[in-house]
Amino acid sequence: MTQAETETVPDQVLPGRTRWGVFTAILAVPTLVVAGLIALLVAWLFTDDSVDTGVRKVSCAEAFAYGGAKPPTGARDLGCVLEAAQDPRYEARFLLRTAEVSAWVAASYPDGPRLRNVQCDGADVYACMNRGPVAGQSASVQLEVTHDGPNWSEVRFVAFTL
Repeated sequence: MTQAETETVPDQVLPGRTRWGVFTAILAVPTLVVAGLIALLVAWLFTDDSVDTGVRKVSCAEAFAYGGAKPPTGARDLGCVLEAAQDPRYEARFLLRTAEVSAWVAASYPDGPRLRNVQCDGADVYACMNRGPVAGQSASVQLEVTHDGPNWSEVRFVAFTL
C-alpha cells in the first residue's frame, strides 16, 4: 500500500520521558538553601566578630601605678584591664590571703584611708575603701574585698579619674 499525499506520516514513537528533571529541580532549591546556611555559619565562625568595647588587658604594674599602689606580693589570679573611655579606668582583680589584705592597703596608702566594714556596696563585700585624688595624683581608687574561701579574699581594685 502506498501513501497518499494527504496522509500524514505517523511520528516515530519515542519512549516516555521521566520526571527526574522536575524532581531534581524541586530538591535543588532546599539543598542550595541548606548549603548557603552552612556556608554562612562557617563564615560567621571564622570571622573576627569581636566588637571593640574599649576594654583591653594591660600590665598590672601600670594599673596599680595609676592608682598609686604596688601589686601585692603573693597575689594569685592577678588580672588587669583598662577601660578606655573619655577618662581611663583601670581595674584589677586578684586573690590575696585574708590576713595580708589590710597590710597591703596600709603599705600602699600609708596616709590612709584604711579599709572599713561599713557602707560597702554589695552583700558579699566585707571590706571596702574609697580614696579620692591626693597631691601628685589625679586618680581616685576604690577597693572591694569579698571572701573567697576561709583563707583567701578576692580584691577588686579600681583606679579612675573623676
